[in-house]
Amino acid sequence: MRGGENMERKISFVQALKLFWKNYINFKGRSRRSEYWYMILWHIIFMIPAMILFIVGLIMLISGISSYTGELTAVGGILLLVSFIYLVIYGLATFIPNWSLLIRRFHDTGRSMLIPLLYFCILIVSYFIITIINLVDPEYTNISSILTLMLTYLIYMIFGIYCLVICCLDSKRKTNKYGSSHKYGNHLPPSTTGNQKEDDYYENKLLD
Repeated sequence: MRGGENMERKISFVQALKLFWKNYINFKGRSRRSEYWYMILWHIIFMIPAMILFIVGLIMLISGISSYTGELTAVGGILLLVSFIYLVIYGLATFIPNWSLLIRRFHDTGRSMLIPLLYFCILIVSYFIITIINLVDPEYTNISSILTLMLTYLIYMIFGIYCLVICCLDSKRKTNKYGSSHKYGNHLPPSTTGNQKEDDYYENKLLD
């Protein structure tokens, strides 16, 4: 058995949730892969009630309108409103910690926060671009509107896919400028040779 495997530090499903709220505005340090994806699973769990309310409300609303039943329509509308309010509140409450977790995940792979920040800026700019186009050209009759939307979505997708790939990568074993690895601990020192291939060679020697 490799020595590095003996030193791996496990993180539980519940602990990932605690760390998410504990590091609400922590844009420094590192977060390992399991911490990130456990939290994605928590988000899905917390979204289930809202999705159930939305589906039930939508069915009741359509049924009420088609059958001209005012009570059924009203209840369906209320359920849709409650699900929307729930999603908005949850989205606002988790907005900052989600970005801080993404940045720490980048740090854990040895990358800076530059790409997450650019992704955030693209998200904001894209929202304004789409809003303006919908106001100025709601029917999309102008070819420039279509091309602008396509380019906006394309850039947004590229950055999104890149962030997704990085979040799937394993932690860097070495201690970097963002701290030591939460997964592998402090048993590997920071890079000192200045040569990546040489560093990887010594790292494999230490882990054998």
